[in-house]
Amino acid sequence: MIGKQGGLSRRRALRLAVVAAAGTAGAAVLAACGETKAVSTAAATAAPAEKAVTTVAPVGTAAAPAAAATAAAAAPKPGIVQIRFVTDHTAGPRGKAMQWGMAKFSELRPDVFVKLEPVADLIDSLAIQFAAGTAPHVALLSQSDFIRFKEQGAFTEISGVLTKLGLVKTDYYFITDAYTDNKIDHSFPQPMEMQGPQYGMPFQTAINGFLANINIAEAAGVTLPASEGSWTWADWTEFDKKMTNVDKGLYGTWARDDYEFQYMPQMYSNGLKKPFNDSLTKTMYDLPESVEAFKYLVDKIYVHKTSPLAEQTKAMGGEFGDPFNAGKIGIWASGRVYSTGFSNPVIKDRFKYTLLPEVEAKKGMPPGHSWNDQPNLVTNAAARTGTEEQSAALALFLASELYQGRVGIDRGHMPVHKKAMAAPDSMAPPPEGMKWLKVYADRTDKRSLYPFSSWREWFLQTRALLQKAWVGEQKPEQAMEAAQAWGVRHLSGYTGPKPFVKTPVYP
Repeated sequence: MIGKQGGLSRRRALRLAVVAAAGTAGAAVLAACGETKAVSTAAATAAPAEKAVTTVAPVGTAAAPAAAATAAAAAPKPGIVQIRFVTDHTAGPRGKAMQWGMAKFSELRPDVFVKLEPVADLIDSLAIQFAAGTAPHVALLSQSDFIRFKEQGAFTEISGVLTKLGLVKTDYYFITDAYTDNKIDHSFPQPMEMQGPQYGMPFQTAINGFLANINIAEAAGVTLPASEGSWTWADWTEFDKKMTNVDKGLYGTWARDDYEFQYMPQMYSNGLKKPFNDSLTKTMYDLPESVEAFKYLVDKIYVHKTSPLAEQTKAMGGEFGDPFNAGKIGIWASGRVYSTGFSNPVIKDRFKYTLLPEVEAKKGMPPGHSWNDQPNLVTNAAARTGTEEQSAALALFLASELYQGRVGIDRGHMPVHKKAMAAPDSMAPPPEGMKWLKVYADRTDKRSLYPFSSWREWFLQTRALLQKAWVGEQKPEQAMEAAQAWGVRHLSGYTGPKPFVKTPVYP
């Protein structure tokens, strides 16, 4: 709120700072949902020199002498093709899978030397490199940035190369307009099989769902839902009330500023077909189903008081990072379902937790699922250097059953390969209920996020406006009205291509 002197009130400044820190979902989609810690060369795989896969200092940082020496010692021998690969999968469960994968790829393709460059700020760094003509051959990016950079000619089509390398399109979960050029309607159902000109391969899939603390539920006498269609919004509200015990620091749920994995899926399950209209002139926040769903979640904080305030969450998380990991939240609508490898080492055996089936909003309405894929894309640098085959081979390997099977073990993200998703290692606890991740992914009515190139700008301003509801400064309806008005203003000045077609052709 603007004070009488035109400044930001201390109360709002504090709350917005907490919300910004806690709102990892927004940061995740803008930073390709990756880790931000850079891997050191000391942690790089010790592959033989002729098969070497090395890492270098993050882009924009000075390489240490030891790192430079390591890279020089591991330089490719004559006749071996070098390709540069930029990613932020450098620490935690994602870093473990990547380290394993780089060693395995060097065994499978000893003719290719992969120079892995860990970058924390993928989008900004790559934008500079694309402009300067110094882009890597393969890069991890988000869906909206694929659309944006493709318009600038940043990528190389590899459809034919992938066919020669043996790509089986039906093996993968497919999201349109992430690494293929489709320009289709973003409602549902989406095409289930890969189609369209291809510039990369799927890699890091994310999806929303529900987690529950079994110990809290049992202590409160709550029988957690165990089958599809077995709980509703009304049930969720009642569960929250039973599990909330403010004196003990326990809350039934954690409602928070989470666009992709909480309030947009809630809107979808309440009847919203898509986030934007076909002519791309407005956001669909003016529809009753959108407002009702948003209000349902915000009311958990300020009306029912079964969710902590935003400024409470940091202290509640403490050494465990967030309130759920700390064992203080009963049910959490979250994207953590696809990345439980971040929670398992923290939760350990302090409590048992599980994935849940989807909650039902209105009878007959499909559950709301929002998902995205951060693909590994082959850039125009591959075409310039004649390394399309080697670059495509790396992207294909990182999407393969072999590598994605390792992802199912480390659980830094959801396996994008269907067989890897169904593998026993991917379905094994902890947490309990891992079968629900596959159920979420197999649904035909999931929605993806990024239908136009200026989505980032739209998202950042929209989120800032909606934060007023999350911090209690505006009613949910007021915040939604402001966000809707901003969307109209932003999209009225949008001059990029309109991606929608009214009658998409599905296979």
